[in-house]
This record gives sequence, structure tokens and C-alpha cells, in this order.
Amino acid sequence: MTRSLALTLAAATLVGCSSTPEQPLLQQFFTASRLRDNTTLAGFAATAFEPGTDGIVTTFTITNVTAEQRKPLTLKTLAKAHEDAKAADAEFTKRKDAYQAENLDAIKRVIAATRGNGKIPPKDAAVQAAWSKFLEDGVAVARNVGDARRKLASETVVVDMSVNGGPTHYDVTKYDGELISKEVSLSAPVRLPNGQTAQKNYIVTMQRAILKADREVTGRWIITGIKDASGAASTPRS
Repeated sequence: MTRSLALTLAAATLVGCSSTPEQPLLQQFFTASRLRDNTTLAGFAATAFEPGTDGIVTTFTITNVTAEQRKPLTLKTLAKAHEDAKAADAEFTKRKDAYQAENLDAIKRVIAATRGNGKIPPKDAAVQAAWSKFLEDGVAVARNVGDARRKLASETVVVDMSVNGGPTHYDVTKYDGELISKEVSLSAPVRLPNGQTAQKNYIVTMQRAILKADREVTGRWIITGIKDASGAASTPRS
């Protein structure tokens, strides 16, 4: 039996669920999590319900769905900030390399003195100060690039997963748009890793992106989080 067929049959066993638009996605989520089918999960979820730590859900009841919340996407702004940070890094590296080439012998003497007795020759004091400033600024410039990259990636991942599930690929950093979120509350008997079964309540976060292009591009819903109603989060998908 192929994995896709097994997943379809397993999803069909999730009976007793409320008939809502959110039901099929949640069925697929719990089934793929139970089967540890990370390939399937990677297409529509940024988290998982890990059997070894969270347990196994085979049936659930949706008890509430919140109103949709919308917020503007800042991908274009974040992408520009990342490009600006990389450009600043390149310009800084060029200046640093030029200074190093012009003052290489003095820099070597400064480094040797620092590793030795720490006494910098008076003639090299200016070079020491300038080179120390280059090293200090280099750390800050690299940090700016890393921060800009992480901010862009954190917003891109969900949007990319939402809109690029089909044959057409969009560079999401080139568009404005909105990120829509809603929370789905559900109740489920959970077979815990110790073999016992407990009735638990969960809150599932779903999100999708809408890109403003020549025509509006509406992405699919993605499961971005699930937590016990008591506050404990489930396992992030690796």
C-alpha cells in the first residue's frame, strides 16, 4: 500500500468530527502526524503532533472557530531591509579590505604585539585604533545582516507555504498583501505515550496569505501552531 493511500484511508478513520471547512485539514494533520509522514506535513503545516510526546488523535470535535484576523504583510519592506543590509556589508568589507591591504605590515605588528606583551609601538597606535574599529564595526554589520535575514525568513515561510502549493511559483518577497489568521478549538480523546487515554482540548492556529498582484493570489490555509488549551505547545516540525 502506498503511503498516500494509507494516509487517505487513515484520515477516513477520524470519525466524529464537526462538519466545518477546517475539518479536512485537521484530519490530514492528525493522520500525517500519527504516521510521522513529515513529507506530507511539510506541505501544509509548520508544526506536528508528535506521537512519542504529544500522543495520538484519531477522532476530534471542533468546538469553536474564531473570526479571521488580518494584518498587512511586510515582505517587501523586510526584503529591502535585507538587501540594504547586504549592500552595507559589501561596502564595509570593501573598505576594510582596502585598509588592510594598505596597512598590512602595521596590522601584523599590532596583532603580534597584542598576542605578545601587549605593547603597541607608538608609530602603530593609529593603525591599532582604526583596525580595532573595523573589527568592532564588522561584528555590528554582520549582526544586521543576520537579523534582517531572520526577520524576512520568519515571515516568508508561512506565506511561501500558503501560496506556492501549486504549479505556479511566486517570489513572495515582491508582493504586498495580507496574512489571515484564525484559531480553531477542538476536543479530542488522546492516546498518550504511556498508553492511557485522556480527553484534551486544543487550540489550532491556521493562517493563509493573500498577495496583491495583477490579480489577487489567495493562498491555502496552513497549520502554524497547536497548543493544549492549558497552554502547553506541541512539537515544532523539524
